[in-house]
Amino acid sequence: MRAKIYILFFLLLVMPAVSFGGNNKVQQTKKEITVEIDYGKAQSPKTVKVAWFPGIAVLGALQEAAETETHPVGSYVFVTAIDQVKGERGKMAWYYRINGKAPKKLALYQMLKPGDTVSWRYVEDVCSWKVDNPSKGQ
Repeated sequence: MRAKIYILFFLLLVMPAVSFGGNNKVQQTKKEITVEIDYGKAQSPKTVKVAWFPGIAVLGALQEAAETETHPVGSYVFVTAIDQVKGERGKMAWYYRINGKAPKKLALYQMLKPGDTVSWRYVEDVCSWKVDNPSKGQ
């Protein structure tokens, strides 16, 4: 009779704790952001998992994943180098996407959700001319 009570005790108290522990791992993996960095021909690409927290922006996730240099211009902050691979105005620059989609905000202001993937690419600079010649972009 005591053996049945111990088995029942085990099933009622220990097994639910084990199953909740398993669910906790699933929740933890959803609380991450993936940062992918494609350096073009400069060096091999890398992927880094970064912990997600409320209020983390694209720039913050990048700074957790790699050595980052920025250049402030007024209320804007532009990424100028990642892991010492520097952009060259009018030639090469750093651009990002979230889950494969082009953003509508600068990296400093674009907030992330758990599970997002941010892809940074070192590619031809297609935006400097808009800043240098604002009247031509209209």
